[in-house]
Amino acid sequence: MKKRIMCMLVFSVPFFSYGVEGRGKFMELKKCALVTGASSGIGKNLVVELLNRGYEVVGVSRSKERLDRVKHELNNPYFHVYSCDVADMSAVEMISFELKSQGYIPNMFFLNAGVAGEAAMEPTDVLDTKCHRKIFEVNYYGVLNFIEQWLVTCKEKNGATFIVSSSINAIFAPPGGSAYSASKAAISKAFDGLRVTHAGSNIKFISVFCGPVDTPGLAGTLPFTWPPEKMAKYMVDRAEKGKAHSHPSLFYSSLARFLNLLSESKVLWVLKLLTGNQPQE
Repeated sequence: MKKRIMCMLVFSVPFFSYGVEGRGKFMELKKCALVTGASSGIGKNLVVELLNRGYEVVGVSRSKERLDRVKHELNNPYFHVYSCDVADMSAVEMISFELKSQGYIPNMFFLNAGVAGEAAMEPTDVLDTKCHRKIFEVNYYGVLNFIEQWLVTCKEKNGATFIVSSSINAIFAPPGGSAYSASKAAISKAFDGLRVTHAGSNIKFISVFCGPVDTPGLAGTLPFTWPPEKMAKYMVDRAEKGKAHSHPSLFYSSLARFLNLLSESKVLWVLKLLTGNQPQE
């Protein structure tokens, strides 16, 4: 079944390439943000929303070509770009070192890059552990790589908020989505543990359990799909308010929990109905 109830976060990100222009301007900035998966979809809209709110923004994505287009399109001197694979710790370390050396210490990290949509669909006739590893490298370790590089530095400065784009599939796993759902559940639980570990400090962790978003990675047409602009605004609002758990779509959050109570045959019936396929009696 190719139509899924999942948050399509659009991209993953291959290797370090280029950095921030206009050095010397990143000293003691009060509103700084880093966005991964910044070349399209939710990530691109996060960049636009943050710039509109007066943030200095560093956008990270695997595709240098896409980042160049976004940079040219936005034409904003406060938007700076890096190309890197978030799953490559050495590349993340290089980016982080350069930013720190230039005095750029973000206080918001939107860790949004991820394998999702059609790219996250796994074969249903066999179990492919390579698929699981590939998805976890980006959706799980690709998030933690940035936290590892920045946690101590931010804690010593003015603190920071780390926001992960999770999914309602962390609650319910659809057919063919075991790897994707497991990666989102794992990173959400990791954030829960980190939140408790650093309770009372100047470091915060926020999980946003997205429902389907109208991005190029969305598999099929689903009702109550959010436009990426709306999701980006929601995420920045929640980040600024410091809300620990956020469920943008009451419909899909409720549905995900309800589906877990049903038998497999009833689950498939509901999914067919939801995606516009006439259920077989």
